[in-house]
Amino acid sequence: MNWHKIRQIRIGAIALCTAALVQFTKTVNSGEPSLRLNSIGGVRVGNIEYRTSETVPDAKLERAILRDHLTDYTPTDPQNYVRYYYNRIDLNGDNQPEVVVYLVGSYVCGSGGCNALIYTTVEQDYQLLSKHTLVNPPILVTTQRTSGWKNLVFLVGGGGVTPGYRLMRFNGRSYPFNPSVQPAVRAHTTLTGIGLLSDTFASPGIKIKPR
Repeated sequence: MNWHKIRQIRIGAIALCTAALVQFTKTVNSGEPSLRLNSIGGVRVGNIEYRTSETVPDAKLERAILRDHLTDYTPTDPQNYVRYYYNRIDLNGDNQPEVVVYLVGSYVCGSGGCNALIYTTVEQDYQLLSKHTLVNPPILVTTQRTSGWKNLVFLVGGGGVTPGYRLMRFNGRSYPFNPSVQPAVRAHTTLTGIGLLSDTFASPGIKIKPR
């Protein structure tokens, strides 16, 4: 059985699912296709600044991902390596950017989306703030806050989940793990803010080698 082909089909299905929920377009600065949010369930899309992911590998970040999330990560074929995408953005107003990471690969994806991580910077290292499942980019960072941290909006869909936008509020310690069980963004809301990781199906990402 060709497991690599099965993995590729699985990842391709996720990409098709995401493509059905968002719109592929062109970014102004890079010329590469980008993901943009669509109006869903009466939720409108307003002024959103879309940001593509960083392209420079971050060795410390890779070590943190292996330490905190990919503990049983043992692929032998580089074609099966998990790829990561990341953006830096200040979520709590302390002038220290957090790091929002999106992971793609057979180890971290399912029919409803892939895994995401959010890190803070502590003494030149990364500290895990929250883990997330069933994530479909872009991730929207809004201007509204809860407990001093900006509210996030995640797009859910696939895996039997009704497509829609879910509000992710900071609970004092972290953001919620599973967006599909969080409150839906109300109809007639207009989404605005910063859309992170808007190029995850247009660019190759950065491969993580196992330890």
